[in-house]
Amino acid sequence: NQQTFTSGTTVTLTAVPSNGYTFSGWSGGGCSGSDPCTLTMNADTTVTASFTPIEYTLTFVYDGPGTVTKLPEQATYHFGDVVQLTAVPAATYGFSQWDGDLTGSANPASITIDGNKSITARFNQGYTLATDTIGSGTVTRYPDQATYMPGQQVTITAFPGTNWDFSTWSGACTGSGTCVVTMNRKD
Repeated sequence: NQQTFTSGTTVTLTAVPSNGYTFSGWSGGGCSGSDPCTLTMNADTTVTASFTPIEYTLTFVYDGPGTVTKLPEQATYHFGDVVQLTAVPAATYGFSQWDGDLTGSANPASITIDGNKSITARFNQGYTLATDTIGSGTVTRYPDQATYMPGQQVTITAFPGTNWDFSTWSGACTGSGTCVVTMNRKD
């Protein structure tokens, strides 16, 4: 590995691609193909090694009704690309977790491409929570969602209307304070 060579010196060139690239071939100086190139130095010579980014796939398996959106939306990705994934459950379902080359339950979540990726998005049947009032007042839910996952906790708070007092809960809640409901069945 030198900057200059004496006339008649035999030099062997070997291409080493970086992560995410493949060596696609030589050009110039009598080199061609993709094998190491050996040349004899008799004059100033320019040889070019060409590298091509590898195209990686990102595939999904769906466990339950729902889809996944990708940002950016592409057919293939390159080494080091970061893709944001958002699980979108069907009506009355909730997103549960990622499995495969991405794990956890964060939604949205990001994945860095360093090879072909296969991810399972799991969706579970969700539960709805209905609240009614007798008399004048309102009820809030936190979090306020259309569908809740099994085991998710929901805090329910009653706010009596003007000239009304809150007396008690019935149904899945009891007592007269703030109620926390664990969604483990359809209530």
